[in-house]
Amino acid sequence: MMRKKKTGNGGKERSAFWKSLRVVENNTLLLILSFICAVVVWFSMMGTELAGRGSMVSNVPVEIELSEAAREAGVRIFDRSHTSANVSVTGNSMVTSKLTTEDIGVSASLDPSLSMLTGSSMQEATLTLRAYKKGNTLADYEIESVSPAEVTVVYDKYKEMILTLEDKIQYKAAEGYYASSAPTLSVDMVTISGPESEVSRVASAALAYTFSDALTQSKMISCKVTLYDVNGEIIDPTEHYITLNEDTVDVSIAVTSRKTITILPNIQNIPEGFSKQRITIDPETIEVAGDGEVLAKYSELTLSQTINFLDVTPENNTFRLPIQVPVGVTNISNAEYATVTINLNGYAQTNLITENITVINVPEGKTAALTNKAFRITIVGTAAQIAKLTGESISCTVDLAAVADPNGSIQVPVKITINGADSCWATGVYTAHVTITEEEDSSEPLV
Repeated sequence: MMRKKKTGNGGKERSAFWKSLRVVENNTLLLILSFICAVVVWFSMMGTELAGRGSMVSNVPVEIELSEAAREAGVRIFDRSHTSANVSVTGNSMVTSKLTTEDIGVSASLDPSLSMLTGSSMQEATLTLRAYKKGNTLADYEIESVSPAEVTVVYDKYKEMILTLEDKIQYKAAEGYYASSAPTLSVDMVTISGPESEVSRVASAALAYTFSDALTQSKMISCKVTLYDVNGEIIDPTEHYITLNEDTVDVSIAVTSRKTITILPNIQNIPEGFSKQRITIDPETIEVAGDGEVLAKYSELTLSQTINFLDVTPENNTFRLPIQVPVGVTNISNAEYATVTINLNGYAQTNLITENITVINVPEGKTAALTNKAFRITIVGTAAQIAKLTGESISCTVDLAAVADPNGSIQVPVKITINGADSCWATGVYTAHVTITEEEDSSEPLV
């Protein structure tokens, strides 16, 4: 007897499980395949997009290339409408995204007509800009355009000119002070350069400044250089493309104290009876400037050169002598010389012969013999006193103490003395010829 098979719920459940497992496996496979297809499609699209994406390189410097003839003629560009441009490029974004102004250049060429450069006006030209690869010309990108497409330039021949700076600085010193008549400049010349047509308009360069208050101390300022045309109109360098090697100049003005001092003559051998009221000096005073402490030491100034009354005669009684001030003091008067006049109205001149000659200070153990037996002396004095003089009134003294080596035949100065006439003096220089020998021994020899 055969048994019957069981066909309950257990068998149905196993069959459902395997069916569901096969469905899940089919869905996962489909998802994986779908993802792979999407990635392939995305890379394909991105590759196409990357290969043709555009990019912009900004602020690329614009270079202007001059023709050889223009360079030889000294042509220069003094202004331009654009100094940089933007360049549009296309290509692989991996390349274009890394481009800089070092990789791309922008330039224009200028080949001007030199006959147009007359020196009286600047010229203008509009040039086409072109962009180009620099460095790796095989890089995977292309230049599409440049913006702006043109540049306008202003050009002319280049010129330099050197001008001496004029002093237009206005100032004055306060009372009791002195300001130098000319300021001290850090430079006294300036070089201007730029377009020939503009530089040629400049006629002068000056330092212009006005101090509103009187000066009581030294000043230093930085003064702007001002340019002028032939009509005295100011030229603004920046508006005319003009360059100065020195825009400003340091200016110093020395201000010191001032004082009036008296000038005195330096006279030697004035006769005792000669009135000093007869001696005048012109100028009697001068204005000096210097440090206050230095000036405080001086109220009068004696002339350095002397006047010897031995040289004064009715024909030679005016002397022009330099005025020399001490170190640290400046003579700000116009007078560099002083004139000393000795008034000899009522004075006369005569010649007298005297034999009154005395030798003094003869060295011990020596004798002095005079060759001169008499001297003819020129005397100047009042007419009344001269009328009373004779040769006996005059004494001549030969002083050997003033001789360094009193031996042999020597010339010795002679001092002239006029007795009984205190307003008279001898003029000229007199010397005596003296022979000095050893004194003979007059003692008898011993037996």
